[in-house]
Amino acid sequence: MRVLFFNEGNLGSHIMGQGQLEQAVRTGLEAGTDVEARFAGLTPMGRLANAAASRRLGPLAESGLDFATLRWHLVQSLRTRRALERELASWQPEVLHIHSHSVTMALGRRLRAQPLALSVDATVGEWSSMPAWRSEHSRAATALAPSQALERHALERAGLTLAWTAWTRAAVERIAPRARVLEHHPGLDLERYRPAPRVLRMRPRLLFVGGRFLEKGGEDLLEVLGDDLGERVDLDLVTPADVRPRRGLRVHRLAPSDPQLLELQQQADLFCLPTHGDAVPWAVLEAMACGTPVLSTRIGGIPDLLDDGRAGALVAHGDRRALREAIDALLA
Repeated sequence: MRVLFFNEGNLGSHIMGQGQLEQAVRTGLEAGTDVEARFAGLTPMGRLANAAASRRLGPLAESGLDFATLRWHLVQSLRTRRALERELASWQPEVLHIHSHSVTMALGRRLRAQPLALSVDATVGEWSSMPAWRSEHSRAATALAPSQALERHALERAGLTLAWTAWTRAAVERIAPRARVLEHHPGLDLERYRPAPRVLRMRPRLLFVGGRFLEKGGEDLLEVLGDDLGERVDLDLVTPADVRPRRGLRVHRLAPSDPQLLELQQQADLFCLPTHGDAVPWAVLEAMACGTPVLSTRIGGIPDLLDDGRAGALVAHGDRRALREAIDALLA
C-alpha cells in the first residue's frame, strides 16, 4: 500500500510539536509493514501568507469579527492543497494521511476524492477554549463558527479519523456525528525513550519542556519553587523563552532530537508541566517512557495520558498551592 504522510509541521512556537509525529510514524514502519511511505509537509509561512493568516484587522479585531481563526485555517489549507498537488504530480498514493485535520478545510474536489485518513489531536472548539487563550469576547462563538462548520465537513468526508486520545475522540464524535473515528495515538520509539541509570545529585532536579512558556505554566512553576531553587531543588527549563537567570536554574535551547534533551528526560526526578493550554503533549509521554514521574494539569488529553491520575499526578491549572503541594509530595 502506498501512503503519503503529510504533516502540518512545527509552527514556530513549539519545542516538541508536530515534528515528533513523523518520527513516530517512521519508527512504526521500521517494524516491518507492506506500506510504501512517503513524507511531505508544509514549509514555514512566507510574509504574505503570515500576514493574511495572522494580521489583526483593526476595528474588526476590536469587534471580535476579524475571523482570525478562519483566516489561519484557510491559509494553511490552501497551502496544504498546493503542496499536495505538487506531491501527487510525481507519485500517486493509495491513501493520504494528514495531520492535522485543520489544514484540510480547502482541499478541493480532486484531493477530496483521495482515500483520506485525518489525524486529530484537538478539535477547533476544544483548542480555542483552552484557558491559556480562550476569548471572552461576546462574539467569540460567532467568529469561530465558520471554522467549525468547515471542520465538521472535513471530518465527515474523510474515510477515517484518527483521534489521539479519548478526549479527542469524544470531541470529534460530538461535532461530527457521521465521522468514522478510531482512537489511536501515533506512539513513541521505546528503544529511544527508555529509563537510564540515574546520576546521584545533591538536590532533586525538576524538568519543564515548553515553547509557549507562559501558557504551559512555566511562570507558575518558577513562582511556586521560589527561594527553594538552588537550596532544596534545581530546575531545568527547555524553552526558547527569555527567563531571568537565578540560582538552581538552567535554561536549555534544544531541538526534539537533541541527545541532551533525552538525557534531561531520563535524569529528572520529576517532570512538571503545569500547563494552561495543551492537547496531547509529547513531552508527557516521553518523560513517562523514560521512567520519570509526571506532574501536570487537567487540560486537554493529559488526563487520558496519565490514566486520570493513576499514571501521574494531576492538579487544576492555575492552582499554585496544589502544584506546590504535589511537588513536595512527589519529592518526599
